Amino acid sequence: MQGRVLKRGVFARAGVGVRVSVLALVVLAAGVLAGCGGSSSPSAGTAAGVPSSPAAAAQASASNVDAVARVATTPIAKSSYEHWLSVEKALGVTHDPSHQALGFLITSDWVLAEAAARGISVSAAEVKQRLAQIERQSFPQAGSLRKFLARSGESDADLLARVRVELLESRIAAKVTAGKSGSQSKAVLVGFQQAFKHRWKGDTTCGAGYVMEDCSEYRGGPENLTVAGSSSNSSSGRSGSGSAGHSASGSTASSSNSSSSSSGEVYSRPGSFAITSPAFERNGSIPAQYTCDGAGVSPPLQWSNVPSKAAAFVLFVIDDTATGPASGVRWIVGDISPTAQGVAAGGTPAGGIVGSDTQGHGGYGGICPAHGKTSTIEFVLYALSKKIPLSPGFQPAVAEREYGAGKLLLGEPAVTYAVYHRP
Repeated sequence: MQGRVLKRGVFARAGVGVRVSVLALVVLAAGVLAGCGGSSSPSAGTAAGVPSSPAAAAQASASNVDAVARVATTPIAKSSYEHWLSVEKALGVTHDPSHQALGFLITSDWVLAEAAARGISVSAAEVKQRLAQIERQSFPQAGSLRKFLARSGESDADLLARVRVELLESRIAAKVTAGKSGSQSKAVLVGFQQAFKHRWKGDTTCGAGYVMEDCSEYRGGPENLTVAGSSSNSSSGRSGSGSAGHSASGSTASSSNSSSSSSGEVYSRPGSFAITSPAFERNGSIPAQYTCDGAGVSPPLQWSNVPSKAAAFVLFVIDDTATGPASGVRWIVGDISPTAQGVAAGGTPAGGIVGSDTQGHGGYGGICPAHGKTSTIEFVLYALSKKIPLSPGFQPAVAEREYGAGKLLLGEPAVTYAVYHRP
């Protein structure tokens, strides 16, 4: 994953403070966790079970929780924040260690909450097995893991909690992208990541002096988190009883192309490659006329700020939540003219060649979840450095193979999404 997909997530590389995308860990090698450590022989205090999260690991001995933040009803104790702040500093993080520590704890709890909502779990045995694998791969020399722990101030319980979150991330990503391949998986993860952050950020509240980008109270601008033991207030933490804002800015080190308004609508940063629809708001409901409950025609779409070297576009419309015949690619159009700026409802983009949906049907397959179910629909537009040879009715995999093998993608795709609940 690159660019917009690479936002700060749960794990940090030791000594660098670089965080990788929430739910993108499924594509990373074990070396990424070298800074997280691993142990096949947890201490007696953790051998009987695995702490639910890094926050829980640090809170294990706290009787009264003085919370700096909450994800829904789950508190993040000040003692936990201070512990992870000390870890960040011990590992040499000099750029916003307070941001890194609190963001790590918040996004860890987001993953736990998402996994619980989806019925995804991992066993203590699986966590310990993964720890043993990491130790073999990343700390092969005798005593090297213990030296790392002594330097960082992390405990065995911390490591167990970290790896539990990593495994849950991987399983969520696998479930979200099940049945997808290539660019389909990437596009689905882009859209899901936006929805994931939007959902859980709205349920995250932070105390005065602890407001940062992952808090619902955040209003943009510089952060000034309280450091451990101080009483400073956050310049961006003018929280109150009013409605929560929903900024979706990227990491402090590298901002993303995605942001959002105070109403919660995700939009593309001005100047970035973007796709929108006049028929529905970003993250909003798609009208029934574009589904099997209406005319079943494709919705109008518009795109802007296209890469200057674009020679063609490929458009995917993907239902990533339905099952059976209603799932997968619902519409794919390749070799769209680089001068096209959109497409009218029921139309075909200028120069476009229409392929087959996942079920092999030509044209727009329509949105048709089961009655009582809700589908999340991804609209993904790729810019290519040159056209690819396609024939009407081509399979999505054919287009992916052509532009993938030729390394024709220009940056990250333009992405929007909508939902449809079928009565």
